[in-house]
This record gives sequence, structure tokens and C-alpha cells, in this order.
Amino acid sequence: MPTPNDSNQWFNDTVPMEFTRALLVQAHAYGEDVDAMLRAARFPFDPLRQSAQTAFVSREQYSRLCVELVRALGDESGGVMPDVQTPVGTTRLILLSMLNSSNLSAAIRRAIEFNATCRVRQGVEVINRLKVDADGKEATLSYLYGEDLPGVQHSVLCNLAMWLRFCGWLIGQHIDISSATCAGPEPEFTAGVRHFFPCPVQYEQPTNSVSFSARHLEAELLRDEPQLQEFLKLAPYHVIIEPQASTFSVTHRIRKILGDDFRAEMPSFEELTSLLNMSARTLRRRLEKEGTSYQRIKDNARRDAAISLLSREGLTVSEVAERVGFSDPSAFHRSFKKWTGLSPGSYR
Repeated sequence: MPTPNDSNQWFNDTVPMEFTRALLVQAHAYGEDVDAMLRAARFPFDPLRQSAQTAFVSREQYSRLCVELVRALGDESGGVMPDVQTPVGTTRLILLSMLNSSNLSAAIRRAIEFNATCRVRQGVEVINRLKVDADGKEATLSYLYGEDLPGVQHSVLCNLAMWLRFCGWLIGQHIDISSATCAGPEPEFTAGVRHFFPCPVQYEQPTNSVSFSARHLEAELLRDEPQLQEFLKLAPYHVIIEPQASTFSVTHRIRKILGDDFRAEMPSFEELTSLLNMSARTLRRRLEKEGTSYQRIKDNARRDAAISLLSREGLTVSEVAERVGFSDPSAFHRSFKKWTGLSPGSYR
């Protein structure tokens, strides 16, 4: 158990119980031996039988359980990518093929080529492309397998978000998804989609797609093969639960400065340059290179805090608005709908 000094970090590294249970439900659905999987993953309890109030799952335990599910199914997608199985080891080979690319754009295009050559069933129509808009400002990664049923498309969309988390790790930047489209209907339970997409999602669209700043495509890859080997040990946690912090980026440094209490006024841009020991010109150039701005970072910080607070019982929407720095609840409603596509009440 954690000591008082490290308890906050320890709880930040635990995995919400519903994610662990989802893995075991998936194993049950495929007729796998859940007890054997739990033993192999060195779990001291069964999350499906024991109260979540008395047990915690570490990121290491969760990652081991993911690995056991993949081994049992022989499918690295854990059975959620319905088009074709992804043999064990495929993700590592795709990432190795991406490592020596000149930039992220080239790396993603290599992954698309790998997928088309080694994974997708031949003779089936597949849309898998990376496009940049006419202004060169927004990039869109899309995927659609011609024989997939509409009811599974939201799972495919979530896998695109996971791939962007891999890509963010490769370049040491957080890739913020600005919008997404799903080729199927809105699922009955939307918590999984919301987890990956704190942004507007349109359903019943021609393809599954994620859009983000095209400036990320110009970024150089910062990782090597030994770093990849280390990353893969906790990859399930970092691509499904919590992306690995992009400590190389100025965006990460600013988020650390802002903290998580937004009732006090945030630093001005001029104050921020002093805190970062940068000139205004240098900071603007760094932020532009990372496909973001100070205003967007502030908005995302408030958005993430609001989403977290809305999940708690006992807080009204007005109280959440006040905690994220809005004195006017109606202004919070407008901002939240702009950020997520939903009103605070609908999101809750």
C-alpha cells in the first residue's frame, strides 16, 4: 500500500475498475479461461467477483492482463477490431517500421502501407488514409473496412485514437483531437467513446476519422528501439487509460504551471514567458510547432477538469463552472458545448 508521501502519485497510476472488468467481460465473450488469465497476470483477486471498493489495479497489473487477453485470443486488438485478427507481435513490427521515418507524416504513411500489405484481407475495400486540408492546418486520419457492421464502428474509431496516442509518444507531443466522425450509430453506452474523445463526435458519417493539427505531422520522431521496448511493457495502459506525459513539449510545461485549480486567474501570456524563461516570439514559435496555442491549452485544461468534476456525485453544474474558473454558468455551458459538442448536463 502507498505511504502518505506517495499516495497521490499511486492513485494517479491506478486503473479505473471498469476498464479492468471490460477486459474480463471480453475474455468471457470469447469463452476464455478468466481464472487462468488472472493467475498468469498475477492478480490477487477477481475484479468480477470482488468489490471495487476494496481492491485497486495498478497500471502494471492492467498491462499484464491486457497481454494475457491478447495471448489467449491470438489477437492484439483484443477482439474489438472486427475486420481481421491482428497477430501477436504486429504492433511492435509496425512501430519498428515507423521509427526511422523522417517525420510523423512519413511514419503514419508507413503504418498505413504496413496495414494494407500485412494485415487487411485482400480483395476487401478498405479506406485508410491521411489527408491534410487545403489550408494545411488540419490533418485527418481515417479508416473504414468495407465489410464491418455499423454497430462496431465506434470500436474502430476508438482504435484510431489509440494510434494517435502511439504517435504522440513517438514525437514527444500530446496530439489533441479536435473532432471525430464515426461510420456507425451512436452506441448505447458512450462512456468508452467519451474517454478517448473529449471533443465533438459526429455519427452516421462516411468513414471513421480523427482530426488534429497538421503541424504535428512535421515533427521529428524522438524515440529509438530501446525506448520502444520499454514503452511496450506498459503500452496497454498508456494507449488505453492515460497517455504517457509528453515531457519534451512546452505544452506539458505549461499544463504543469496551470495546475488543476482554475478559480484563481491564469497567468497572462507575458507572465508565462517569464515563468518559462522564453521570449514571446520563441514561445509562440514553439507552440505553433506543437500545433497549439496558449488559449487552446487553457481551454483544454479547463475542459479536462470540468469532465472530471462532472463525473463526481454531489456537484451541481454551477459548482463545476465555478471550480473551472467561470463566474457565469451560461458562459460555461457555451464553452463546454464548444469543447465537447454536448452541454454539461447531457455529458453527465
